[in-house]
Amino acid sequence: MSVNAALEASVANGRIPSLEDLGGVDAVLKEQAAIVSGPFLDVLVETIVGEPVQNQTLLLELVADGFLKADQPAVFHDAVKALLADPELRNIARQNLVDVLNRRVEVRQPGKDALTAAYALEALFCYGLEDHRTKLRTLLLFDDLRSDEDGLFAQHAARIVGVAYHHWGEDELRNVLVRLQSNDEAADEAAFELAMVAFAIALNANEMAKIERGMSEARALFMSVLQRDANRLDASMHVSLIDIVQSFSMGKDSKLSARIDELRRLMAERHDQLGMGQTPDWLTPRVERESEWWSLLRLLKSIDSNINRESWRDAGKVLEQVLAIYDVEHTVSIGGALHTLFAPRIEAAFVRRKGLAAHLYDFLDDEDWCPAERPVAVVLQNRIAQRAEDNFLSRQLKEDGAFPELSAVLQDRDILCQVPMEMAKRLEIALADKRNNERLKVRRDVQSICSKVSDGLVNASDYRGDVRNSFDQLVQQTIAFCEDRQNADLAQLGERGAYLRKADAVENDLQKDLREWLRGNMTAVDVMPEIPGIAAGRSDLYVDFGDAQFVIELKKHHGIVNDDVARSYRAQAVAYQATGPKLGMLGILELVDRPGPPPSLVECIWTNSYIPEGSDLVRHLVVFRVPGRLKTPSTMK
Repeated sequence: MSVNAALEASVANGRIPSLEDLGGVDAVLKEQAAIVSGPFLDVLVETIVGEPVQNQTLLLELVADGFLKADQPAVFHDAVKALLADPELRNIARQNLVDVLNRRVEVRQPGKDALTAAYALEALFCYGLEDHRTKLRTLLLFDDLRSDEDGLFAQHAARIVGVAYHHWGEDELRNVLVRLQSNDEAADEAAFELAMVAFAIALNANEMAKIERGMSEARALFMSVLQRDANRLDASMHVSLIDIVQSFSMGKDSKLSARIDELRRLMAERHDQLGMGQTPDWLTPRVERESEWWSLLRLLKSIDSNINRESWRDAGKVLEQVLAIYDVEHTVSIGGALHTLFAPRIEAAFVRRKGLAAHLYDFLDDEDWCPAERPVAVVLQNRIAQRAEDNFLSRQLKEDGAFPELSAVLQDRDILCQVPMEMAKRLEIALADKRNNERLKVRRDVQSICSKVSDGLVNASDYRGDVRNSFDQLVQQTIAFCEDRQNADLAQLGERGAYLRKADAVENDLQKDLREWLRGNMTAVDVMPEIPGIAAGRSDLYVDFGDAQFVIELKKHHGIVNDDVARSYRAQAVAYQATGPKLGMLGILELVDRPGPPPSLVECIWTNSYIPEGSDLVRHLVVFRVPGRLKTPSTMK
């Protein structure tokens, strides 16, 4: 019986053969060519696992040749997995196998070979985690990745590059992910990994502005993934994590407990999902981090309730929990930024509620109270004293009207003076935005879409204050324009709307129509066409509010316009955001010969987040499509 036949028989019997079953090392080497071209490389590697080092060494050349020529991705993957699982074999094979794996990646071709190359890249990364030379070779392969890679390969590569960033911290890896965003099949995976990078940066920042910016960028990117695939549990979980962390730090979320319960449900589903297969070793730290988050947030749920009380029944136990959250950087290894986020609220609670401070002082006065958290309690005691002094010094500022919106809500100067300054600023901005939005009176369907767009931009760092008010006006008028052009009598529009029925309409037709609409409805705003010199090109509509400027990029497209189509134009659209607010619009004239009615208005407007190559900031677009080639109802089928 040939070696291949013996391997096949063993597979049929559901067992792994021994070298003796195969006739020994000499018999295997004698049939090397047949084994390498056969479909049982993975079984052979599992056979070699656990063999004496002498036998493993004798078979190394055959194994390396098999990895070089294997043409079935599943066999290649299982063989690599088996080899890496055996420390002895992994170490012995490193030099030969790294060369082979590197070659498989470099000479990859589209199709199933691309998937094999992805598995080879994964194996190289695993070797790189324990060997500096292999790490350098792997980083060079990462650097060569381009946006036009085979989609399947790029999708796997994005995940590997993202995880590599967290291990190696190489800034260039983020730029690789930015490039892979432009690959249609890898875009979501690259966006998710970019979100994980932004989240990690936020969690390791030490300034509130950097923390908030990083979390906003991360949330926007996670949401962009969910817009394309609502079933991405990993993205949903991280959106929930960010919301919970920020809600706790603000201390104004009555639904925090429900949010944490929802996260528990998502994590349970995620756990079940991961249980369907075996998590690779290189992804295990990420899964373990999810468990660590859950341990932290369960504690956070208890603390959120307790620091709103005047005193505690089981003061010792609760105080130790509070101190664990206050000293969260040493409680869990998630990131030092959590202390920056959590500490102000905890300190404010002790300043505001004398009973809680009394608990703390009583325990510190007791020399027999010696938990591990005692040094942290001393730090908190000092911060309480400092905060009390800071609140006294800032009282005059607040009483002088620096926070009119917050003052109107609280209606109590003593309470206002106990709110941390940074928190008061954030609440004042949010309340002002809410008030300004309530002033807008437009049609209900348009307002509903405006609200949806606003929710989609909530993570945009520039979507604040006057910039937000100006952009909201522009979005509102643009949506109203879209609604009117779908519902207006084209006969009444005359020549101005004739392009909406033409098969050869161009974006310039849309530009003229939209410009006249905006000029007529926003008389205090300058709306100019094709301004040269912006982002080294020409914009289609340049809308100048004085303090803020926005660009509306306009295109035409023959065929149905969806998010995939919009993605092909977004790099150009966000290029105009190089300076000024990272907010813009992309309008697409959709030229389709539909037998029936055009899409509903709500289907024609959505938001998109994107990091262009060479940039560090997330840029945001509101995308709108204007259906063309419209027909009268009597001609529709």
